[in-house]
Amino acid sequence: MTLAVALLARWSLCCWRPILTYNLSTVSPFAVAACASLIAGMAQAQDGEEPEFLGTLVIRSINDGGEGVSNTEAANSAGARVPVDPDALPRSVTILPQELFEAQGARTMEETVAYSAGIVTETFGQDNRYDEYILRGFEAQIGGTYRDGLPLRTLDWASWRTESFGLESVNILRGPTGDLYGTNQPGGLINGVTKRPRFSFSGEFRTAVTDEGGAEVGLDVTGPISDMVAYRFVGLVNESGTIYDEVDTGRIYLAPSITYAPSDDTTLTFYGQYQEDEVGDTYVLVPQFGSLFPNGVARYGPGTYTGNPDNNDIDTTQSYIGYELDQRLSPSLSLMSRARISENDWVNRTEFPAAFVNLSYVLGAPVGLPNDIDTAIMTKFDVDQTLRQNSFDNALIYEFDTDRISGELAFGVDYFDLSSETDFGYGYRGERNLINGAVTNFLAGTVPTELPARRETDLRQAGLYISGHAEIDSRFLLSGGLRHDRIDYEQRGFTTGLTGIIAFDNDVEENFTSANLGVGYKVTDTFMAYGSIARSFNLPPSGTTATGGALDLETARSYEFGFKHTSADGHTAFNAAIFDITKNDVAFDDPTSGDPLLFTQVGQVSSRGVEFEITHDFQNGLSLFGSLTYVDAEITKDAIFGGNRPARAPRFSAAIFAQYVVPQVEGLAFGVGARHTGARFSDVSNTLEMESVTLLDASVSYQYKDWNIRLAGRNLADKEYIGFCGSSFLPLGSPALDSFAGSCVYGAGREIALTVSRSF
Repeated sequence: MTLAVALLARWSLCCWRPILTYNLSTVSPFAVAACASLIAGMAQAQDGEEPEFLGTLVIRSINDGGEGVSNTEAANSAGARVPVDPDALPRSVTILPQELFEAQGARTMEETVAYSAGIVTETFGQDNRYDEYILRGFEAQIGGTYRDGLPLRTLDWASWRTESFGLESVNILRGPTGDLYGTNQPGGLINGVTKRPRFSFSGEFRTAVTDEGGAEVGLDVTGPISDMVAYRFVGLVNESGTIYDEVDTGRIYLAPSITYAPSDDTTLTFYGQYQEDEVGDTYVLVPQFGSLFPNGVARYGPGTYTGNPDNNDIDTTQSYIGYELDQRLSPSLSLMSRARISENDWVNRTEFPAAFVNLSYVLGAPVGLPNDIDTAIMTKFDVDQTLRQNSFDNALIYEFDTDRISGELAFGVDYFDLSSETDFGYGYRGERNLINGAVTNFLAGTVPTELPARRETDLRQAGLYISGHAEIDSRFLLSGGLRHDRIDYEQRGFTTGLTGIIAFDNDVEENFTSANLGVGYKVTDTFMAYGSIARSFNLPPSGTTATGGALDLETARSYEFGFKHTSADGHTAFNAAIFDITKNDVAFDDPTSGDPLLFTQVGQVSSRGVEFEITHDFQNGLSLFGSLTYVDAEITKDAIFGGNRPARAPRFSAAIFAQYVVPQVEGLAFGVGARHTGARFSDVSNTLEMESVTLLDASVSYQYKDWNIRLAGRNLADKEYIGFCGSSFLPLGSPALDSFAGSCVYGAGREIALTVSRSF
């Protein structure tokens, strides 16, 4: 039967799509209300007792002299290779401290950055497996995740999941970053800054419980061993249920580090991390008809579980060790050196719906309508992957200061290599009745139960760079870099397509020179206007052409204009940027192949937009952090998709978070926030548009001496919404059945956590 062959090539698409897809409505009343609130509030600011100020936390320079902050951390957190105040950097940067994202109730990297400008999160709906986000219209989770200035790249399924309790801050660098780090998406990157040892003793012990029956215990302690040696240990253990009774999740996180600082000229830190996750497969597909569209026999809500509870395990272990060295060689010359060795083991044993059908139509005895979906055709999906990554970065930093010009230059070389071995397979596992749970095997014997595949990948990137920042006549600011990369990218293995097994053995060798030049002008001591131009490149997705050939590098150019303002008293900060990005040789799913690992590469994507980000302290207990983003993204050149919008990239998004520290009750604070994501298309074909959604968050905290109690909720109203949908990927033998076979994934529902911590 037609279904038997077509099913084999298509049914894993939903599992592949979050990792393999790189492709990238109108302004709502929410935007007007948010903007009006910010402007009106600023005009009505009153004098009074100064409370804890979220704005200061957000806009503070991370190289402000705080104990334990090294030049290495400062340079990479601020979006430059040299130490520089982010307010003086002519490119768009946001620094989010731990205090802010904890006040917002954030527990994942997605939740941490959800209030920032230019970013859209939860692009594939609720999905505990990955941190997924779009920056300036481009999906960035595969290559745009960094830790302490070194990349953690996702390949195939192995993804690096981030424990927020281990972070000092999260830094967002928007726009192309090829001049700094080589291959990356042109929308930007997100860098987590790890907690490091300090030479004064402090600690925190915390416990937490969640509304899904979760429990957590965490410890963070740091202090001196001697005058020259300090330590830090961060550890956490948790277990929790999820919205699905059949899915549990858990984590063990251990992060020791030690710093040796024999003098002001030398700082050497050794660190490690071990993280073991029972991921919890919450990426649960439900039928489009019965969730997004009507179904005559059933409704499938957010709690509907369509997998197999007896075969539902995703276990990962990620670990790394490394060092950071800052050595001053002379009054004007310093050495920065760092390295990290990482490994990620990913084991997947799951079953998920390959197709949703009215089973009577598939069996040739129709009952009811074809959109009366009652059955999932199941597939098993197994993955065994080991991903290893090594990063080395060394630079000499030269400081100069003349009568008119002062600044720093970094001359460096870095090297990144990656190796991965992935064995995976999928195959028929019967039909599951979604109404009564009965399992049948009507297609047994016509559909293979085992389709093995294998992929071996090796990547080597070596880069030479010069990067710097200078101030001229106390008014002009010059920043930028030039970098040349040598790329060697090998892929070997085989996969199964619609026409059978496709073997591939590709070796791509490329050279590319990236550049960025930014110029700023201080109109006043607190207001800077700037502009920048950049060119960059990105590695294509993990896959091949329909003939098994290699994919070319994707290239991009970008223009950005903006301004930054930070008031003299530090109570107000405002950043705005206008950007224009063009990305060439964009890889899209090949619509003629029927295989999710096959791509066509003839496209060009243009992304133009405006973004605003503001913090303000009213000096009466109230402080705000808000953002507005408008992105006009379009596929400008492609024989099939030309004129369409990139997938999952809304035109409009906005967020605002307010915290009120009650002056009359010492230690009591309330927080409330709203996140708006505009309408967006679910795929590059623009066949299905998902509605906009606005979600509410809130928190209340009370601090008494060394104790802190916080109750925080995300999506507090438990808003039900669709986060992602896929079109009919499985040819079922007739266009009528195909049009009803799509799937959807709900967005995350309400999450509530009560945290009790004690500082010592």
